[in-house]
Amino acid sequence: MIGCAIAHGLARRGARVTVIERTGVAAEASGAAAGILAPRVYNADEPVFALALASDPLFGPLLDDLRAATDLDTQYVRSGVLDLAFVETDAKRLQDKQSRLLGHGHDVRWLSARETIEIEPEVSEGVLGAFYDADAHHIHPERFTRALAQAAARRGARFQLGVDAIGLTGEGGRATAVRTSTGNVAAGHVIIATGSWSTFSEDWIKAPVPIYPAKGQILTVAALPSPIRHILNQHSLHGGGGGQAVDGLRGGRGIYLVPRVDGTVVVGATIERVGYDRALTASALAWLLGSIPSLVPSLRDARFDRAWTGLRPATPDELPIVGRAPGWENVTLATGHYRSGIMLAPITAALVTRLILDGERDPLLDALDPARFSHGGGARQSSETAVQ
Repeated sequence: MIGCAIAHGLARRGARVTVIERTGVAAEASGAAAGILAPRVYNADEPVFALALASDPLFGPLLDDLRAATDLDTQYVRSGVLDLAFVETDAKRLQDKQSRLLGHGHDVRWLSARETIEIEPEVSEGVLGAFYDADAHHIHPERFTRALAQAAARRGARFQLGVDAIGLTGEGGRATAVRTSTGNVAAGHVIIATGSWSTFSEDWIKAPVPIYPAKGQILTVAALPSPIRHILNQHSLHGGGGGQAVDGLRGGRGIYLVPRVDGTVVVGATIERVGYDRALTASALAWLLGSIPSLVPSLRDARFDRAWTGLRPATPDELPIVGRAPGWENVTLATGHYRSGIMLAPITAALVTRLILDGERDPLLDALDPARFSHGGGARQSSETAVQ
C-alpha cells in the first residue's frame, strides 16, 4: 500500500519510478487489513491523529483519479463508526473524547443506549452508549492497493514482481542503485517501503530501523442481508482471548466489525508479537468468533467465510518511520505504519513525493523522523526513483 501510493504520487509528477516487489501487489499486510478509515477514533493528543486528519480529505480526489485511470472499484463506503461502551469506564472515556473533539470543531456525537440502538438496531442491548462519527469510511484494501499500482503503471511506473531487493550500491552517502536478485536497478533516489521486513535494511543503510511484525488474525462471516450498517468498534471486552492482545481501532483489548458490500462482515483482529509466524491458531479464531454475539447477537449463526493473517510493521513508539535515512542524501524510509497503513497511505505519499521532488519537508514529518532512533539525515532532490 505505502510503496504503491508513493509510486503513484511520484509517477503523477512525472518521475521515472521502478517498484521492486518480492512477491506480488497486496500480498502482505496491505491485502490483509480491514480497511477502516476513521481518523476521529484515534486519540486527539497523538501525532498519528494529526496525520490521519490530514490524510482523510485526500481520499476523495485520489479515488477520483484512480477511477479515471483504472475504472477499478475500491469499495469505498461512507458507513460511519460506532465506538461502543459496555462498561461505565468506557462510557466516561468516550464521552470525554467526544467533548474534546467537539470543542475543537469536530462533528462527533455521544449517543445514549437508546440512540445507539436506534441507529444500529442489532447491537447488543447491554450497550451503555457509543461515540459516533458519521463521517467515517471503509475501503477494500487489496482493491485499493491494486488500483494504486495500476494507475502508477499506466503513468509509466515499472513493476518488477517476484524480485528480491538485497542491498544498495553507492558511496559518500549517496545510493546509486538497488541490488536485486536479478541485477542492479539504477536510481537517483531510493525509497525503502518494505513493511514488516524493513528491519533487514539496517545492514544496507547502517542505521537502526526498529520494525517488528505484529501478527493479526482476522476473519469474515457472511450474512445476507448484513445486520449492521456501521463499523462497530469495542475495545474493552471482558475475559476470553486465550491470552491474545486484540486490535481495536485503538489499542487495548477489543474487537471491530466492518460490513463489506459483498455481504461479509470483517471481524478482527489480534495483535501478536510472534515474529514472522503467520499461522492461524484455534485460540485466536475461537476468541474472535466467540466475541461476535456480545456485540451483535443476530450474527451468532452467521456462516463462517474465511480467516487469514497479516504482519503489521510496528515500531517501538507505534509511529511510522518516514523521512531521510540517517547518513544518506537520497534514501528515504517509509515504513512502520502498524495499524494505520491504509488510513495514512495518501498523506504518506504526498509527504514523500514533496520531500523528494520539491525538497519540501512538511512539519508533519517531525514526529516520524528516522533520526529519532539514531543520528544523521540530509535532503536532496531527485527525479528518478526506485521504490522497493
